[in-house]
Amino acid sequence: EMTTSTLKLILILFCLQTGRGRRLRPLTGEGVKGPSAVVVPLRHRRSTPDSQCGLRSVLLQVRDLGLGYDSDESVLFKYCGGTCPRARSNHDLTLSNLLLSGVLPAPAPGELWHHAPCCRPTHHEDMAFLDNSHRWHKVEQLSASACSCVG
Repeated sequence: EMTTSTLKLILILFCLQTGRGRRLRPLTGEGVKGPSAVVVPLRHRRSTPDSQCGLRSVLLQVRDLGLGYDSDESVLFKYCGGTCPRARSNHDLTLSNLLLSGVLPAPAPGELWHHAPCCRPTHHEDMAFLDNSHRWHKVEQLSASACSCVG
């Protein structure tokens, strides 16, 4: 059975993988039944509005990560979210002109070209937890530890 928090996590990971992470809003936990997903605010080095790119987190059970582990342990999963300023570089302007003039071929169906920076992890951290059979597991680079506007 997929929980709302699992679906949200899948959506976040899909959006980050496809480069649409800059459009994600912070998870609010609205509509989530039960204590498996609790949003925990993180402190930022600078005080910034929640809409700007930064580290977010959600408290959930390991089984809700969707990695196949049977564990009731709760972990703090950190991810990047928020918007990035849209500053068009000379490269962006040239690429747009070359695409419009037909010098460069149009992207193939399903191939994405990004015209704006995305809020992405710049560093990751490992996560360790105990499963329900009392075995320790370590998943490398699972959680974001720093974010920045990339691209």
